[in-house]
Amino acid sequence: MAKAEETNRSYVIPDAEMLQASRVMHGIFGEDKGAFTGFDTAFDDPFADNWLQKINQCSDIILDSSYVNSQAELTKKLEDKMEECRAFYSSLKYFVEKAFPGRKEIWSRFGFNNYSSARKSQTKMIQLFGILSKTAEEYKNELIAAGFSQEKIDQINVLQSELTNADYEQELSKRKRPAMTQERINNMNECYSFMQRVSKAGKIIFGADKAKYDQYLLPYERPTKKEDENITVPDPVQPE
Repeated sequence: MAKAEETNRSYVIPDAEMLQASRVMHGIFGEDKGAFTGFDTAFDDPFADNWLQKINQCSDIILDSSYVNSQAELTKKLEDKMEECRAFYSSLKYFVEKAFPGRKEIWSRFGFNNYSSARKSQTKMIQLFGILSKTAEEYKNELIAAGFSQEKIDQINVLQSELTNADYEQELSKRKRPAMTQERINNMNECYSFMQRVSKAGKIIFGADKAKYDQYLLPYERPTKKEDENITVPDPVQPE
């Protein structure tokens, strides 16, 4: 199956700048609507409403930086839960050794031989806690007698469930981001397309009116001048 091609932006300016320019041109278009519809009926209703709707839709779209922040929050949540699981396992390990001194065959059933790799991997930690839950239930009488309560034994299942959910949320967010980014770019391009069409027609309609013509220039078409280019330097005063 062929890989879907990514859509690139149709413009080279920041999204916020494009949206601002589009909103401004939409307002100017509203004032000149009669001239546009007289030139091309495609600009008749509901063109203006559809354009404004697209502008507002794009303005409400979550920025990519927000996705990054959300991803960071989910990653921290997952790491915090991993740390909680590590701390819990250290406590459990203490009571397993206390309940079964020197019984390495039982220790292995509590993951003593696998913990070093599990503590670095969310999926392995989830698997380990699933095993721990069953093993702890099997030896609960000995663990409780050693001081590891039933409440703590029940907590194994709780931690496994919470870690599973945290891992799922992070992975889901990572997988959804590319599709959501493409959706955002597609919407932004549609918004820019409205502005392009109006700009193209506006420069024809107002070709003889420079002031109006300039109002329909696209952002990248507007000249950028250094501030000092407009400063008039007076001629030096000649001595009498």
